[in-house]
Amino acid sequence: MKKSIFLAAMISAFSITATYAQDAPKERPKGEARQGGERRGGGGGYNAAEMYKDLNLTKDQETKLKDLNDEQGKKMQELRNDNSLSDDARREKMQEMRKDRMEKEGAILTKEQKEKLDAKRKERMERGGNRGPRENKQ
Repeated sequence: MKKSIFLAAMISAFSITATYAQDAPKERPKGEARQGGERRGGGGGYNAAEMYKDLNLTKDQETKLKDLNDEQGKKMQELRNDNSLSDDARREKMQEMRKDRMEKEGAILTKEQKEKLDAKRKERMERGGNRGPRENKQ
């Protein structure tokens, strides 16, 4: 009798554990802040809306910059998914794409807007907002 009660209790315990283990992770609503040290995959992304916020862009500039950023995002994603490239080759190509994007962005902005944007980027780099090359700190 004791063996059958013990066996039933063990089966119940394992069943409950297995049920909880199969629950899908809960998705948080869009825009909800992450907890503690959680990071998004790819982290440190380029937040164009924040960078362009105080530049007093015209509607035409906003449209052109949005198109430029969308195009760049698609190209970067294609490059990330291209498994035929080595990491170094991929990194080099990404740097070329960023440089090209900055040149196109410069052609859209006025001189004053470029100066403001450069100042924002410099401030962001000083704060550590862009990760840049990683160093081994031990």
